[in-house]
Amino acid sequence: MTRIAIIGAGLAGLTLARQLNDLAEITVLEKSGGLGGRMATRSAPPYAFDHGAQFFTAKSPEFQSEVATWLEAGVVRSWNIRFREFERDQIASGRDWDDDRPHYVGVPSMSQIGKHLTDGLNIELNTTVASLEKNSAGWLLTTTDDQHLGPFDWVVATAPAAQTKALLGEYALAEGIAPQGMLGCCALMLGFPDEALPDIAWQAALVREADISWVSVNSSKPGRSGGYSIVVHSTNAYAEASLNEDAAVVKAHLLGQLQIVTGIDVSTAEHCDLHRWRYANIPQQTGEPALLDVAQQLGACGDWLIHGRVEAAFLSALRLARLLRAEI
Repeated sequence: MTRIAIIGAGLAGLTLARQLNDLAEITVLEKSGGLGGRMATRSAPPYAFDHGAQFFTAKSPEFQSEVATWLEAGVVRSWNIRFREFERDQIASGRDWDDDRPHYVGVPSMSQIGKHLTDGLNIELNTTVASLEKNSAGWLLTTTDDQHLGPFDWVVATAPAAQTKALLGEYALAEGIAPQGMLGCCALMLGFPDEALPDIAWQAALVREADISWVSVNSSKPGRSGGYSIVVHSTNAYAEASLNEDAAVVKAHLLGQLQIVTGIDVSTAEHCDLHRWRYANIPQQTGEPALLDVAQQLGACGDWLIHGRVEAAFLSALRLARLLRAEI
């Protein structure tokens, strides 16, 4: 049976593995201890924070069909809330999110989607691929702790663009990876005790003209339990400009921005943490949605080939799966 190594257990990697699991021996290699990539959740009892992807929509028929299976399995639900748009510290517009144009979230956390997709897959966590080389037996992979994996007939990288380009740099496939790469984002996570709940009349907001771009009451999402939690995302521009800033400085700045924009008294939070996503977003792309070098038997897919969205990760993986099925 054809042996395929998939590097990365985000949505793209897990989707590709599920699409090919019936006709190939799949091994998914994930550098972290978790699944789902940026569909991630951090726990700090009694608080929980979806500190990566906040929600997702489904516009294409293919992704709508996939999400329907997630709904049936009970791992996603529509997040129906009061949504606002801020211009600096003023509410400029607002609307209610409802089932007519659903905004989906994982239940009881965003990370639950990745866990659901692993059923029946061979996944090796805490495994960072440092290099790969090909010989007469196939592709051999070496990890950062000197494990030697393989041989594999095909290798597919689903890591962010910069990491994929670095790993595949000596091979022709890397030439199709856009040089601008993905942009960072800082995620601020706040937990408030019952006696100091913020007095706001909305559950999520898009922010312009500030260094924060998003604020949400994470605990308002369906299926959540525990304390009142807020997630704040910085702009990509601020995250890129503050890469070398001390985390405490970044945290203090974002706290100040949150208080200016929303009026929330951040001093009453009993939990405050910061996570820096080095690769979080990318503008709309115009190239191929997936990359495949049939001669070398190398591939790459991910949201960075289309747009920095959950649906884009799925569609890129689906496209590559169809290309691979024609070759295996």
